[in-house]
Amino acid sequence: MKTTKNLLHTHMKELCEGIGARPTGWESNKAAVNYVADTFRGLGYKVTLQEFPCMEWIDDGAQLTVDGVAVEAAPAEYSMPCDVTGELVCVGTIDELRDADLQGKICVMHGELCKEPLMAKSMVFWNPEEHKAIIRELEHKQPLAVITVSFLPDVPVPIIQDGDFDIPCAAVKGDLLDALLKSKGTATLRLLTERKPTTAANVIATRGEGKKVSFSAHIDTKPTTPGALDNGSGVAVLLALAAKMSESEYPYQTEFTIFNGEDYYSNPGEITFMQTYLQHPQDYVCAFNVDGVGMKDSSTSYSFYECLEELQNRIDAFATTCEGMEKIEPWPMGDHMLFAGAGIPALAITATRIFSLMEAFMHTPKDNLSAIDFDRLEQTVAFLFGCI
Repeated sequence: MKTTKNLLHTHMKELCEGIGARPTGWESNKAAVNYVADTFRGLGYKVTLQEFPCMEWIDDGAQLTVDGVAVEAAPAEYSMPCDVTGELVCVGTIDELRDADLQGKICVMHGELCKEPLMAKSMVFWNPEEHKAIIRELEHKQPLAVITVSFLPDVPVPIIQDGDFDIPCAAVKGDLLDALLKSKGTATLRLLTERKPTTAANVIATRGEGKKVSFSAHIDTKPTTPGALDNGSGVAVLLALAAKMSESEYPYQTEFTIFNGEDYYSNPGEITFMQTYLQHPQDYVCAFNVDGVGMKDSSTSYSFYECLEELQNRIDAFATTCEGMEKIEPWPMGDHMLFAGAGIPALAITATRIFSLMEAFMHTPKDNLSAIDFDRLEQTVAFLFGCI
């Protein structure tokens, strides 16, 4: 039988290099789901594929010219296609957006309007009024297209990523703002994209009887990344843990949930799971969500949500015996919040340093196997197994 570290290498290599980018709805995503499901079945787990509708978004690039000069741009994820020409109107605040005449023009958003990615219209978990107001104004004024200027100078972070937003949208790097602000002429924007309806699936693998102890990680990625930290490492850790746990019996049911759609604009996999599995939270003892573990030069952190003091004390005491583990304050992002929101005691496991790299590193081609410390992954498996 393979060692835990060998299993981790095998799973990571297949997910991040053999399969690669795994956006929800893509054929590569389906291949990853089938790989994970077959692995659980081979370990003796009962496997359910929980399907849900989504879209496959095809991106064949963008072409932007301003005053006759080509400008680097990328389609915002899930954008509609377009081929439009119009005057550029630059707006940096919500007041400027409200006052702008955008009919028949191309809106350039920057500054306060682009300080962070906006939540999709259908996002049910968190959607601040400030975000909703920006989207409402754009949909009311109906520009030909929207160009968002990234808050990072060298990364075109897309500010609008919403398959329910039907105004074509592109993203440019922050260091291109001056060129757009100084433009006095017209721009032409072509977005070579397509939305195609399809389906995807969560993987739920169970073993044993009784109340549940849940382990979860999401399998999907953004289109441009092999998703090693986000979140091939989380999936690999759970597959290795499932192999270790298959050798013994436990006085409860173990449930491994591989979510699909965490990096998709409307979280359809999470919502489908909630509607089916979290209607009876009393069925759960606790839940562990693993996302972004195994980063080089970083400890692995854990944090508590809706956990009784006794459980926290027991896990804290155990963590002191584990190499590389660090307790941090709760962070309200990620699939652990599904369980916490239902009142189920939950823990989130991640790399401590990952929060400083969210925009410049995550969701980019840099998130590959070179970022992974396999000793850290092995320690994470040991920590989760010890918690059991």
